[in-house]
Amino acid sequence: MIGFGRRDVVRLGAGLGMGAAVLGPSLARAQGAPVARPPAGALRGLERDGVMAFKGIPYAAPPIGALRFRPPGPAPAWNGVRDATRAGAASIQTIPPWAAWLYDQPASMDEDCLTLNLWTPGLEGRRPVMVWIHGGAWRTGEGAAAGNDGAALSRLGDVVVVTVNYRLNALGFLAHPDLRDPGTGAAANWGVQDQVAALRWVRDNIAAFGGDPGNVTLFGQSAGGTSVANIAQNPANRGLVHKMIIQSGAFFGPPALPDVAGAAAYAEALAARLSTTVAGLKAVPARRLHDTELAFAREWGAQHGGRVPVLPIADGVVIPQPPRAAPLPAMPLLIGTVRDEGVFWFDLVGPDGKPVPGSRPPADEASLLVMLRALMAGNRPSSAGMAPEAVLERYKAAAAGRGTPTDPRSLWVALYTDLGFRVDATEVARAHARAGQPVFLYEFAHPLAAPAHGVPHCAEIPFVFGTNADPYFAAKSGTGPAEAALARAMMQGWARFARDGAPSSDEGGAWAPVSASGEGINVLGGPEGVRRVLPRVRGEEMAVWGA
Repeated sequence: MIGFGRRDVVRLGAGLGMGAAVLGPSLARAQGAPVARPPAGALRGLERDGVMAFKGIPYAAPPIGALRFRPPGPAPAWNGVRDATRAGAASIQTIPPWAAWLYDQPASMDEDCLTLNLWTPGLEGRRPVMVWIHGGAWRTGEGAAAGNDGAALSRLGDVVVVTVNYRLNALGFLAHPDLRDPGTGAAANWGVQDQVAALRWVRDNIAAFGGDPGNVTLFGQSAGGTSVANIAQNPANRGLVHKMIIQSGAFFGPPALPDVAGAAAYAEALAARLSTTVAGLKAVPARRLHDTELAFAREWGAQHGGRVPVLPIADGVVIPQPPRAAPLPAMPLLIGTVRDEGVFWFDLVGPDGKPVPGSRPPADEASLLVMLRALMAGNRPSSAGMAPEAVLERYKAAAAGRGTPTDPRSLWVALYTDLGFRVDATEVARAHARAGQPVFLYEFAHPLAAPAHGVPHCAEIPFVFGTNADPYFAAKSGTGPAEAALARAMMQGWARFARDGAPSSDEGGAWAPVSASGEGINVLGGPEGVRRVLPRVRGEEMAVWGA
């Protein structure tokens, strides 16, 4: 990775001090310390290889004390020139083995975490702005992770890249009527409100970094992709986002997505575990609250056989409707998935060839059918009249026809990929096209470097940001000529979409838009090159679900 590493320890000489406040941007840059002067306050960053980085910028008040379980408040003001050479603390979290494929351990974690980082080729001009919402099941991740360092994307695409920290776990997504904010009426979705606050900061300040507040692309992966839909669908956020990129986002609906009343029992049980009331959770030390909730979540999930309600919920305020029920707004959309999403949880292998501990795959066909029945009920309620046995037979036949494995684990990975991600992406793209909006559908098909296998959830991120050669990813993502070409093509595709709503790359050409019937998939990477177009991907399986 060429850029500003998340563990940069560069410190400016004490002699520079507050002098940067009066030097002016050009002289400050000559000394290696660019100074930006947005309305929020002057900031001193770093410049390397033609890109300036400003990190750890507070976009809202620290959500501590009386502001825990409250909407984000205004960011504090400062005097003089604030140092912006180091990232802020990540939200408090615990990274499981499979998530460690993407996220290295944060340098620091704290409840005071509402900061953002940005990269820009220059402080003048009106460049497209790309705001990244990281994924991690609303439980892990940070804006300063190695995989989403924005330097390479900013440089190659001539765009301003912004990455955001937001509240995670119970601190960000616990919901209960007793937490209702008297000003906004919100009783949930604190982390989503953080994301919106960051977008408002971008609107008000990004021009001072060479960005165009009238051309903001919101992009994110997994939980971040779902967050893109959640934010864009709310009419209260109109004008903050002008284009959307949804990477492997899940479009939840009932019963997987509760409302505030449906989430209340969990908050009450957690409070009882901590010998307090729901309101009393505001006074529990943050680390204790996190550790207790994480252990309790495992018990709750096992006992209730469902999703733990620590995630964005349809509260009628921050998220007026479930994402699956609400149409996306009229703006360009780039959306897609990776080929083997489910490998990430059920069949992930590390660069050393050893399996990465994850969720338990089915041991035989009987357990596969039990898991499939639950998956269909939670993710595809419209499939209630379909027999899991018949679905499984159709998947077996399709896999056998392609010459791919038909063992329970492989079939489960395919089913989980489709019902968790691919079906939703296809249906959302088709609906957006039918509404007359420009939409581009992709499938990332570049496999991990041997001895790992498959194309798991998150595999595309190092290519979107051009960080595949970073030491954290090199052995997993690959660093050969094919990988370098794919990273260039994907960075160009994402950046050009942000510029004018039409992705293209020098090597892969202009992308094909998806048709109203759902045809036209841009397949990225793999043995056939950086991009090719297929009418459909896994058409036989998609037909099972009417997608």
